[in-house]
Amino acid sequence: RTVKNRTTGVLYVLDEPSIGLHPANVDGLIAIMKELIKDGNSIVLVDHDTRILKEADYMIEIGPEAGKNGGSIISQGTIDEIIQDKNSIIGPYLNDLHQTLVRNKKEIFNEGFLRLKTDTIHTVKPLDISIPKGVLTTITGMSGSGKTTLILESLYPAIKASLNHEVLPQHIKELDASWVNKVDLIDASPIGNNVRSTVATYSGVFDHLRRLYGRLSDQYSAGDFSYNTGKLRCPVCEGTGTISMDIQFLPDIETTCEHCDGTRYSNDVDSIMYHGYSIKDVMSLTILEALDVFKESKKIKEKLQVLVDLGIGYLTLGEATPALSGGEAQRVKLATELSKRATGKTLYILDEPTTGLHIADVHRLVDILQRLVDTGNSIIVIEHNLDLIKTADYIIDLGPEGGDNGGEVIAIVTPEQICKNERS
Repeated sequence: RTVKNRTTGVLYVLDEPSIGLHPANVDGLIAIMKELIKDGNSIVLVDHDTRILKEADYMIEIGPEAGKNGGSIISQGTIDEIIQDKNSIIGPYLNDLHQTLVRNKKEIFNEGFLRLKTDTIHTVKPLDISIPKGVLTTITGMSGSGKTTLILESLYPAIKASLNHEVLPQHIKELDASWVNKVDLIDASPIGNNVRSTVATYSGVFDHLRRLYGRLSDQYSAGDFSYNTGKLRCPVCEGTGTISMDIQFLPDIETTCEHCDGTRYSNDVDSIMYHGYSIKDVMSLTILEALDVFKESKKIKEKLQVLVDLGIGYLTLGEATPALSGGEAQRVKLATELSKRATGKTLYILDEPTTGLHIADVHRLVDILQRLVDTGNSIIVIEHNLDLIKTADYIIDLGPEGGDNGGEVIAIVTPEQICKNERS
């Protein structure tokens, strides 16, 4: 929108305003920011979108990595100075040296198709789409064009109903997904609200850790190391690591358990060591640190490696999952699925997996998606990020705009073909 009420001398602080924006909307965002600057205002912006970053007058880059290995200013200056700085990680991407992501695309779709026919729902017109099996398909379009309606309100619940032998949603006219034996939705929603849920428990690493420590002890079994019911959990906080204080007339206050200092365990675990680490010590390690400690344990190493490959090696194993950011939660979910046995007939649905990701992490994500496709699985990604969209085998573009002016299929083609489509 045009800025109607002109202001001056205002400091605007924007936290990732490009999230969820179609590339066409990013142009509008940049134009508004330039208007604000022109009127004598200042903007401090946190973002990952290189199109926006290139417009900055001055940049401060923090790193070099995340978590314990981050927190330092590694480069600052104008865009040209950042590009020339060898310490900069974002510099090569701003200079378009690392912009093109490459994966083994499929040119012939001869393994079959998933077909979906729908009636009108919301502002989405009746649709008839076919999605090839065993490829990476991206769903694109302006905000409000019908991406969520098509995939999350139509395709996903229809396949789930079919697999469970239930009645299909009323607006679904036809579904042919006979080759799918499992469908997984991986989005950025929080991972539950269970205070005992940690990165280690959710990812499945903790089960292997408990078995390992159980074998090291003559007195305790694997179950004794559980946060929920184990004998070795802290008797005061009962494995939550926190104590809830009841304050009259006010909401309860959560404080760190003084008895276990938030570790969730009693002191009895300190005598059971693996390479000098008790299980209590392990929970305070980052995933990357734990990978080095358990390099001799094949099953633990495999699960930790997937988390590292997804760029979240900086998280601690004992980190509570409800406290994770949306992007972190989505990658922990993806890693958990990756560590399961591949069926080759799984359909993975990802809802904007690049949200909050540095472009270097987008590269890691594409490598992981390639791994899933290579084992015969199919992937559908709702996405706005051009760097990921360009790597797709197939694109379903909805629009042409949003709301009443959207809800139609503009094109179902390859990325190379869609570049020639004037309506897209």
